[in-house]
This record gives sequence, C-alpha cells and structure tokens, in this order.
Amino acid sequence: MPEINLPITRYYGSKRKLVDRIWNEIERLGLEFDSVLDVFGGTGIFSYYSKIKGKRVIYNDIFLFNSLIGKKLIENVTNNLTYNEAVELLLQQPGIVYDNVIQRNFSGIYFTDSENQQIDIFIQNTNRLIDPNKKLSAYYILFQSCIIKRPYNLFHRNNLNMRTGYTGGGFGNKTTWERSFEDLFLRFIQELDEFTFDNGRDNLVTNDSALNCTEVADLVYIDPPYFSLNGSHTTYHSKYHFLEGLAHYEDIEAHINSQKKNKQIEINNSNEFEQGATFLPQLEKLILMHQHSHIVISYRNNGKPSIKDIEDLMVKCKPNYKVYTINLGMYGYALSKSNLTNSEFLVIGTNHLKE
Repeated sequence: MPEINLPITRYYGSKRKLVDRIWNEIERLGLEFDSVLDVFGGTGIFSYYSKIKGKRVIYNDIFLFNSLIGKKLIENVTNNLTYNEAVELLLQQPGIVYDNVIQRNFSGIYFTDSENQQIDIFIQNTNRLIDPNKKLSAYYILFQSCIIKRPYNLFHRNNLNMRTGYTGGGFGNKTTWERSFEDLFLRFIQELDEFTFDNGRDNLVTNDSALNCTEVADLVYIDPPYFSLNGSHTTYHSKYHFLEGLAHYEDIEAHINSQKKNKQIEINNSNEFEQGATFLPQLEKLILMHQHSHIVISYRNNGKPSIKDIEDLMVKCKPNYKVYTINLGMYGYALSKSNLTNSEFLVIGTNHLKE
C-alpha cells in the first residue's frame, strides 16, 4: 500500500506517526464501520485519515480553534485563500480602527511586539472576511504559524526569552522561530492546497466537550488527555489557551488571568477529562454514551489510570464485548527524554470480529 501523505501536526500528543498502525490494527480485527466519531479531535489526524479512507467523519473538539482547523481539513474540500490575500490580511486597511488586544496585554510573553501587532491586525481582518472558506484558511495558517514560532510549540509558559536568547539546544529551531509570518503563510497555504479534498461524504465538525457531544457513529475513537505517573499534568487548555483566545478575539481581555505570569486566557477552561480523580468515571460515562458503537481507546502504557484500569472499565461498560490490548511498538515524544520507552496501546471494544 502506498504511503498516505498527512498534514504535519505540531500538537502535543499527535498520533501522526502512529495513525497508520492504529488503522491497520482496526482493519486487522475486521471491524465493519462506515462512519467515525473522533471525540477528542485535536490535530484532526485520525479524522483526516478516516476521511482519506472514505468514511463519513465527525470531528469533535472542546476548543474552538481546533474546531476551526478541523472544519478546514475535514469539512472543507478546497482552499480558496491565495498567498497574496493571506499576506494582505497582515496590513491595516484604510478607514478601519484596529484594536491592539494582543499588543496591549501580551508584550514580551509569547511573541515580539511587531509580531503581536501583526496578529492583532490579521485576526481583525480575518473576522471581516465574507467567504467562510477563506476565513477558515486564514485561521488555519495563523494558528499553525503561531504554534511553529513557539519554543516547544506550546503556550503554558511566559518564555519568549527562550526564543530570543536561544544559543543552541534540543528544544527548538531558531531559524523557524524567526521566520516571518509572511514566509510561514506561504508554507501553510501550500499545505492547504495539497491537503484539502473531497471524499464524497457529508463530513461534520462539532465544538463540544466529549461528554456534551451528542453525535453518534459506527466507530468512536477516544484519544483522551494523558496523565503521567509522576503526578504532573498540564492541561491542554493551558498548553493552547492563547490560540483559543485568538478564536474568541473580542472576549480575550475579559478572560485574562492576571495572576499567572503567562496571562492565561481562561476561555473554555474545563475540568472535563483534565483531573485524575474524575478521569475514569468520566470515561465510563463516555463509553456508555456510545455502547452501540465500536470503541477504540488510545492510551499510553505508563499513564494513570493504567491500561488494565481502562480494560476493566470496558468490560464493565460493555459486558458482551471483547477487549483487546494492542502494543503498537515503542516510541518517544520529543519533549521528554524519559518518554523514549513509552508504548502506545489500543483498547478496543467490539462484538464484530474477524475470526
């Protein structure tokens, strides 16, 4: 089978390097399904892979910025925004009075002052676009550019100085960080031209928490937040709050937590699946919501709860179903050398198996 080309994702925990093996394991079990619900959509990689495979895809994510990315890759079938139009969105237009929310509140935290000014102008110009296809493309290229210009591709720390004072090391690429938005836009416009396509299905993107998502599908893919055994946990909201703020630009200032050094934007800050004590009860509720679907849960072997805990939960919730734990091989996340021996597992609950 020829290699499937996928968008390059920079999202923490992305399954881009594993999705082909995940899909192969699902196929090996002979699961029959025509539709997929990716309830923790994130980067959209599993949804995008399912779209390539001709399935009807429902992508869901609690964060609006992720849902906008999902709409571009999963719902949209073309990219209507040209590079020249994208660059023009960085420029002030005559007769328009621009706010400077990012400049005013985030100087010295995530981006340089000149970049903050560009972000302010770009978002406000984007929000005035009439064509929804172009608007989604504009959001996509801005979000991707903001992520790639950040050390570790994250926003949970006030650490612009790591970029500006970088003298070498293993956590980033100074050349990429310092590339202009104009340069990065060309890269991401070309990416959209390559990766937007029509699979002939009525695909859907929703913006809900996992437990509030009422959509159903033949197969439900669950890739929840991961809790380390050492007890440390940085929520996805903390990692990406700045992008969620940009998606709610007019509401940013009313939701800045000035008590935190990184001025975290509290929009859509939810405890759902972000607290170890409530993770298993919430997962049980989610599985029961989809007890008539194939359930595929992706998790790591050294997390808390354990793979065994998740298996036991599946047996409890779907007593007539068999549970499979599939070792997908060893791999590591670049953010931590201690993760080099981690292994990804799938726990699959279904009653339609190939013998």
